[in-house]
Amino acid sequence: MRVEKPFKYRRLSPFFVFGRLAKYDLDSVDRFIEWSDQQRRARQRYLDRLPGHSGSEDRFVDDTTEVDAFMYLYAEAAIVILWRCVEIFRKRTIANAIGAPRAQVAYRHRKFCEALSRLGISESTLRCAESVDELRCINNAVKHEGRVGSELAKHSLWKKRQGDELGDLRPHYRRLRPLAERYIDDLVTEATRWWEHQPA
Repeated sequence: MRVEKPFKYRRLSPFFVFGRLAKYDLDSVDRFIEWSDQQRRARQRYLDRLPGHSGSEDRFVDDTTEVDAFMYLYAEAAIVILWRCVEIFRKRTIANAIGAPRAQVAYRHRKFCEALSRLGISESTLRCAESVDELRCINNAVKHEGRVGSELAKHSLWKKRQGDELGDLRPHYRRLRPLAERYIDDLVTEATRWWEHQPA
């Protein structure tokens, strides 16, 4: 007679759930960028319809410059929000693994790395960690300096630009957005591996 083993439920990793929430947030940032593109096109169409408007006329130069300035602002906001998505995910990961008090200081990069090392995970081994650090540095530059500071200038694409204005961050958003998602996926995998070895 065949004896069947009792069915064993597999626990769902909380980090998988946090990863899904982070991806919903990333999708929201994408929608924000799409909306800002629509706004720019709508403003440009409005200017183009004005009587006597052409890009070279002095009286419309300020209006065209204003449209570009708003685009820069939208791109800066998208970078800040993108970093915030990563930061919230990282704090949730630390809070669930080793407690909320440790997560309170996880917004500091060094403290986050220290907390992560308690799980046996080195942040530098995660896929796209260098790119996510660049995202963090761009975020800090947007919020604190408005220019390429020394921290951001350590990253290869910014080395020769120290002291310069950040410029249009839209291409950097497009480049860093999928890399941030890869980083989140990797951290979910590593944190889940740690969690599966914990007592139920």
